Amino acid sequence: MKRMNRNKFIVNFCLGFVKVTGIIPALIFLKPRVTLAQNAKRKLEKPCILVSNHISLMDFVLYLIVFPLRTIHFLTAEVLYNRNKFLAKFLYSIGCIQVNRDSMDFDFVADTIEVLDKGGTVGIFPQGRLPLNGKKFPFTVSTAFIATHCDAPIVPVYTNGNYGLFKRADVVIGEAIYLSQFKKEGLSDDEQLTHLTNVLEEKVYELKNLIKKDDADE
Repeated sequence: MKRMNRNKFIVNFCLGFVKVTGIIPALIFLKPRVTLAQNAKRKLEKPCILVSNHISLMDFVLYLIVFPLRTIHFLTAEVLYNRNKFLAKFLYSIGCIQVNRDSMDFDFVADTIEVLDKGGTVGIFPQGRLPLNGKKFPFTVSTAFIATHCDAPIVPVYTNGNYGLFKRADVVIGEAIYLSQFKKEGLSDDEQLTHLTNVLEEKVYELKNLIKKDDADE
């Protein structure tokens, strides 16, 4: 199967069907409460890269609900495509971009840049993996690499992953940034990517401070 569905009509149709049929159960289970950081906008720019921490597979569903009017092409790990053919076809139909984390195949980067060059929106969880035994993974450099090669704005987003029937998920949307503004002189290419990745990780996690303590404890 190809890494990305380029048929815009099919992607929008399938995503629209998923959102319409799944919005009620998703709202019941997720109940997202959205907070905007200073100068942040609820409406995503075109093009842009949505970057978020990664708590659960439900993060993907959460952002479909939080940004219902935007087609977001999420980078999705190969493990989901390998589970069964139905899930693989589903992810392909809604415009996800397949990423093989354990190979040297970086074609997903070209696919991602293609979406951005056409004014689209890409969703990335830079940790690449879910927390293991409660320990979160650091951000990988691929997001910074993509952002610096297409100069698309990045919208940092944080979620506390508080999913469940009697819980409520908090989402904080940050101000759009350009990583090029945070470059340092005198760094090698690898050092620059590491630096920008650290900046991006800080931008995402500092949004956690905007969740009210009493809300986070619910």
